[in-house]
Amino acid sequence: MRKLAYILSFVMLPLAAMAGDIKYTRPVLTLKNDTLTVEFSMSVEEVRVNSEQTYAFTPVLREGKNYYAMPPVVVTGKNGDYKMRRQERKMARRFGFDNPYTVIHGRQENREDVVRYQASIPYQAWMDHASMILLQEGKECCGVDLLNITVIEPDVAVETPALPTEFEVCDPCKEMVSFLTPKEEPLKVRSEQSTLFIEFPVGKTVFDADYKNNRSELQKLKEILDPLEDGDLVTFKSINVCGYSSPDGSVRTNDRVAKQRAESFALNLKGGYNFPQEVLHVTSAGEDWETLVKMLEEDQPAYAEKALAVIQKYENLDVREARLKSTLGMTTYRTMMNQYYPRLRRLSVSVDYEVREVLNSEAARLIYTNPKLLSLQEMYRVAAMYQPGTKEYKEVYEIAANTYPEDVTANLNAASANIISGDFKKAASYMDKVKDDSHAFNNLGVLAWLSGDTEAAKEWFQKAASVEPEKANANLEKMVPYENAVQK
Repeated sequence: MRKLAYILSFVMLPLAAMAGDIKYTRPVLTLKNDTLTVEFSMSVEEVRVNSEQTYAFTPVLREGKNYYAMPPVVVTGKNGDYKMRRQERKMARRFGFDNPYTVIHGRQENREDVVRYQASIPYQAWMDHASMILLQEGKECCGVDLLNITVIEPDVAVETPALPTEFEVCDPCKEMVSFLTPKEEPLKVRSEQSTLFIEFPVGKTVFDADYKNNRSELQKLKEILDPLEDGDLVTFKSINVCGYSSPDGSVRTNDRVAKQRAESFALNLKGGYNFPQEVLHVTSAGEDWETLVKMLEEDQPAYAEKALAVIQKYENLDVREARLKSTLGMTTYRTMMNQYYPRLRRLSVSVDYEVREVLNSEAARLIYTNPKLLSLQEMYRVAAMYQPGTKEYKEVYEIAANTYPEDVTANLNAASANIISGDFKKAASYMDKVKDDSHAFNNLGVLAWLSGDTEAAKEWFQKAASVEPEKANANLEKMVPYENAVQK
C-alpha cells in the first residue's frame, strides 16, 4: 500500500448562483491492489437552501484531459427533489452513478453538516499527480432547469486530525516508534558485590553468625547467592572474600586478623553453598586508611583538618596512628575511633558467575523473579509473547530498562513500549536518558507529535532520516495533515 503524491489545486471560474462556501480537508489518496481510496471531510455548513432548492457537489480527480468524478454530496431543502434524478444531473449521466454519496436535507439548525467522505475507485496511472476540483449543480425549484456545471473554489479549512489519547493504546504509534535490536550476548557473565559489616569479639577471629548483628549482615549475601542456586542456571567462576581492618593496633596484627577473619567467614560460607573449593579466594586489604580519608572529607568533623594533615604527612602506618593520637589528643582520637573505625572493619565479597542460555518458559518466570540472569534478547522474547500495548508487554520492557539502566537499547525500547501503551510521560523519562544518542531522534519526534508540536516532530524526523530513513520518512508523511491543519 502506498500513498500518492497529492497536489491540491482549484480552478477559478465565474460563480453563478453559488450555494455558499464549501470547506473540506486536504484529501488523502491511498493505493492498494489497484484500488485508489480517496478520503476527506467536507463541511456544507454555509450552504443555505430554502424548501425548494437542491444542490449537488461532485468531487472530481483531474490531471490534464483525464478526470474521474465521484458520487456527489447533495444538500436539499425540505420540499426539494433531494434525489436529483439522474437524467437531470449532467455528472450522473456522464459517469453513470445513480445515487449520491449522501443527502443532507433540512434547515441548518437540524442537520449534520460535516460529511466524512470515502470513495474507492479503479486506479489509473495519471492519478499519481491528480488534483481535485469540486463541481456544483443546482436546482432552484422543481420547475426550473438545472444550472450549468460550475467549478467552485472551496474555502480550504484543513481539519486537524485528533491526536492519540494519553493512557490509551496508541495504534498508529506501533509503526512509528523505534525498537533497537540488542547486541548478542552469547556468554552471560555476571559479577555482584556485597559489603558486610561482620563483627567479632575483641581479639577473636572465628566467625559467629549469631554474634551481634551478623545474622542480618549475612542475609545480604544470601539474597545474592540463594537465587543463583536455583537449578542449573549458574556456574560459579570466582568468589572473593577480602578482609579490612581499622587502624587501631599494629599494621602486622591488623593484617593478620583481617585475613583470619575473612578465612573463617569464607569457610562458613563454603559449608552453606554448593560451589567448588577452587573458586573461593581469600585476601586481606589490612588497614583501610583510604576509606577513613573519604569519610573525614565528606563529614568534615571539627578535627578533620588536623587528622587529614597527619595522614598525608606520615607514610609509615604505625607512626601515622601514633601521631594521630598525640595530635588530636586521646579524647578526640577516641571520638574518631568510635565514629569511624567500626565501618572500616568489614568484609567485601564479590561473586563472579556465568549464566546459561534459558528457554522462553524459564525467561517468562525469571523476568519477574531474577531478571539479571537474562540477556536483553531473552527478555524481549518474553515481551513478544504479549500484544503491544498490554500491561505485561509494557512491564517486560520496563524491567529490562531497570535491569540495564545505562543501556541505550533498553531505555529506548522501554520508551517505545510506553508510547504504544499511552504512558507518554514515562516514555519521556526513559528518552531523557538517551536523548543525545542519534537512535533516539525518531522517538523524540513521536513524542513531540503526541504533544502537538508538529514542527519539532518534523525536525526530529529529519534528523532521524540518517539513522532510520524508511521509518523517519514515513513519519514525516504522517505529519502532513497536522502541519497543514488550520484550526477553525
